[in-house]
Amino acid sequence: MTDNEPRILIVDDEKNCLRAINDVFDLEGIPCLTAQSTAKALELVQRHDIEIVLSDVRMPGLSGMNLLREVKKLKPDITVIMMTGYGSIQDAVEAMRKGAYNYIMKPVIIQDLLLQVRDILARIESKAQPTLLAEIAQNLPSGKVLLGNSPRMQNIAQLISKIANTDLPVLILGESGTGKELAANAIHYNGDRAGKKIIAINCAAFPENLLESELFGHKKGAFTDAHADKIGKLALVDGGTLFLDEIGDMKPAMQAKVLRVLEEKEFTPVGSNEGVKINFRIIAATNKDLGNALAEGSFRSDLYFRLNAVTINMPALREIPQDIPLLARYYAEDFAGRLNRSKISIADEAMELLKSYSWPGNVRELANTIRRAVALSDANTIGIYDFPAHLQQSPSADVSTTAENNSSLALAEMEKRHILQILEKAGNNKSQAAQWLGIHRDTLLRKLKKYGLHTDDD
Repeated sequence: MTDNEPRILIVDDEKNCLRAINDVFDLEGIPCLTAQSTAKALELVQRHDIEIVLSDVRMPGLSGMNLLREVKKLKPDITVIMMTGYGSIQDAVEAMRKGAYNYIMKPVIIQDLLLQVRDILARIESKAQPTLLAEIAQNLPSGKVLLGNSPRMQNIAQLISKIANTDLPVLILGESGTGKELAANAIHYNGDRAGKKIIAINCAAFPENLLESELFGHKKGAFTDAHADKIGKLALVDGGTLFLDEIGDMKPAMQAKVLRVLEEKEFTPVGSNEGVKINFRIIAATNKDLGNALAEGSFRSDLYFRLNAVTINMPALREIPQDIPLLARYYAEDFAGRLNRSKISIADEAMELLKSYSWPGNVRELANTIRRAVALSDANTIGIYDFPAHLQQSPSADVSTTAENNSSLALAEMEKRHILQILEKAGNNKSQAAQWLGIHRDTLLRKLKKYGLHTDDD
C-alpha cells in the first residue's frame, strides 16, 4: 500500500457529516474514501485495502449494523468504528458483540476521533513491522510458534539470537504453559545445530530407573525386562540438542549421572562397560524454584551451575497482557484454518475479557480457550459467550450489565457536555460548532433544544 492510498472509509448518508470528517482527515494528510450507503461502502471495501471503517449506524436501506456484519465477513481484520446520533446502551453492546472496535456518539468530537484513528493506524503499522521474535519464529518448524511484542518477549528474542549459535548450556525457567519448550526449539532451530535433531525428555514422566534407560539406553539382560538392546536418547541426539524438561523433578542420583555426561561428553548404556562419546548441546527447563531445591538439598549445586550458563525466564501470561491480543488472533486464525472455517475475528469486549483474566495455565490455557471458542462459535466473530463459564465470570465480562446500570441518561449527559465544550471553543458560534462536531447546524439546534440549552441564533 502506498502512502497516498486511502486506508480509511467514512460511511454516512448525511453529506455534511461526511464532508466535515473527510475534510479534517484530508488536512491531516490521511486520505479517505467516502460512501453514502452500505452498498457503495461494501463495493469500496472489496476494491481497496481499507483498514478502518467509520460508519453511521442509521442509514436508508441496509443499516450500519448490516455493514459491520458484512465487512467482518469480507475482511475480519478491518477495524470498524460505529457512529450514531441516536445511541443506546443496547446498540452499543450489540455493535461490540458483532466486532466493532468502538461505538461513539454524535456529535462527533473530531479531535478525539482523529487521535483514536491515529492510534489504530500506529497499531496496524507496528504489527506490520517484523520484530526480532518474528524473525526467530520464521526458522521454527510448522506448528511451533513463539510470539510476543512486549518488551519482556523481545528481550528474550534478543537473548536467543545471541546464544543460538553457541554451545552454551541454557536453563529455561517459568510456570507451566509459558512456552519453555518453544523457547528451547527457537534456540535450536536458529543455531548451527538446526540441521540435526532436538530431542525432548520430560524428566517428571519417568521413574528414576526408567529415565536412566530412556536417556542412556541399555543392553539386553541389564535388568528383568531388558529383553533387547535399547538405543537411548543421548545416542540419537548426537550432533543435536537434548532438551531436559522439568529437570527440577530429577532425583539427585540421576542428576549426578547427567552431570558426568555433561562434563565428559560421554555416556554408558545401562548394563554396558563401554562408554560412548557424544557431541550435543544441553537445554534444560523447570517450573520449580531451584533456589529452594538447592537449599533443601534436592538439587545438586554443581549440576545447577553447569546448566545455567544462560538463564531465560519465561514470563507468565498475566505479566504480559499486551501480548494476549497477538496470541489470541494467531490461535483464532490457526484453529479456524485447521477446522476449515472462514477467518474468524475476536470481538473487542471478548478481547478485553481475555486481557483481564489471570491465565493460571498461561499460553497453553489461552490456546485451548481459543480452540474451544473457534469450534463452538456459530459466527465469524468470537464473543464473550463463546468462552467457558469460569472465564465469563471474570470482572470485565460484566460490560453489558455495567453499561445498562449506568442507564441511557449517562450517554445523554456525556453528549450534552461534549456539545457545551465545543460551543465554548467556538465562542457560541453554532455554525462553527456544528462543523467541528461533524453534524448539520439544524441537528445541533435540535439537540440544544432537547437538552434545554440556549438556542438563540448566532
